[in-house]
Amino acid sequence: MKKNLLFFLVFIVGSNLFSQPVVKIFAFEQENMPGTKPAGITDENGKAVKKAAAKKKYFIFLSYKQTYNVMPVQMFIKDRAFSIQSITIRKTPVEYTNKTVINNPEKTILVPTSKDKVLEINVAEMQRQEKTPESVKRVADKNDVVIGYVWNKRKYFATLQKIKTLEPVANE
Repeated sequence: MKKNLLFFLVFIVGSNLFSQPVVKIFAFEQENMPGTKPAGITDENGKAVKKAAAKKKYFIFLSYKQTYNVMPVQMFIKDRAFSIQSITIRKTPVEYTNKTVINNPEKTILVPTSKDKVLEINVAEMQRQEKTPESVKRVADKNDVVIGYVWNKRKYFATLQKIKTLEPVANE
């Protein structure tokens, strides 16, 4: 009986040493509307000025235990590969204030209060053009957000099935 208990304890401790860390993704997208098109305005070449297309802004956060050293290296948002522009360590709670209504700004908690380390990942405007492996494509097809990260010199993937949408913002 003691041998079985000892084996079970060694198995539990050993499996925790070799499993991947728990990494949680908080992801939000926000449409950024450019405003109205000026009527009858032409550029220096005499061509009509076109209204800029609406863009999406992404707020992506990774949360994991303070003891881990995780480095995001790859990101897919809705089946498209993006470059990681910068990574910032944030304190919780992470809040976003929508100032569309001037007298009544609306606060949204993006990442709740926790003792975990939180990284904010800023994505570059341009999409990555390199070829994506088939195994990663299958994971990206089923999830809105997929982040590849390195921990203990091994690459892992964290996924989020559905990205949350924030209220649109005009002229930002």
